[in-house]
Amino acid sequence: MGLFGKKRLPDVKNRIVDIHCHILPGVDDGAKSFEQSKAMLDIAYEQGIRTIIATPHHMPEGRNASPEQIEEQVARLQSYADECHYDMDIYVGNEIYYHEEAADLLDEEKICTLAATNYVLVEFSPMDDARYIRNSLGHLQNMGYQPIIAHVERYMSLVKAPFDTIKELRQMGVLIQVNAGSITGFFGKHSKDIAEKLLKLKLVDFIGTDAHSDGGRAPKMKECIEILQKKCSADYVEQLLYANAEEFIL
Repeated sequence: MGLFGKKRLPDVKNRIVDIHCHILPGVDDGAKSFEQSKAMLDIAYEQGIRTIIATPHHMPEGRNASPEQIEEQVARLQSYADECHYDMDIYVGNEIYYHEEAADLLDEEKICTLAATNYVLVEFSPMDDARYIRNSLGHLQNMGYQPIIAHVERYMSLVKAPFDTIKELRQMGVLIQVNAGSITGFFGKHSKDIAEKLLKLKLVDFIGTDAHSDGGRAPKMKECIEILQKKCSADYVEQLLYANAEEFIL
């Protein structure tokens, strides 16, 4: 018996969808070159990832890549995947650091949604208060977008047990993403403890690599999958790794 449900190992091999990955070269603090992007893609494929949404940071008043630049780099990386005969699909996206103009920029198509849907990946400062986060995500919903909050385990105002604000956000329809590295302990014991508690309560909708390189922060999922399979039900593992993402991508 797993900690969070029956221990029945699902066949998740070669099905994984990574909705949070900084794999595009030279557009943010992720891959520094196309060679590094290719190395990250090779690792992702070996790890069983078959769909990637490239999510370069979009920062307020920052030097952000345009949607056209993101599309060009995604097409270039997709060509490499095709040349390698990888059965992989790569989509455009952004990780949006929320600010008051974000919704307007989305409407003006100056920020990418996830895979050309109405889903958006949104991050905040770790010290932002819960009311600000809740109101900001509600504003995006009112503008017609479906927010996914990135690496929820980082926000101090949200991760206080019994996680009432996260429960409220999910009741609003906000979706929740946790980093694979938090589950494995790569980001430290605190993040691991928070991720484990959220998983136990089934307050997580997606696992993302949040990969930034082919080194320490590579797009690795195997260790995370092993932990999930020991501690979560098979159905929940499938939802976290691909089923929830496939609902809006396909």
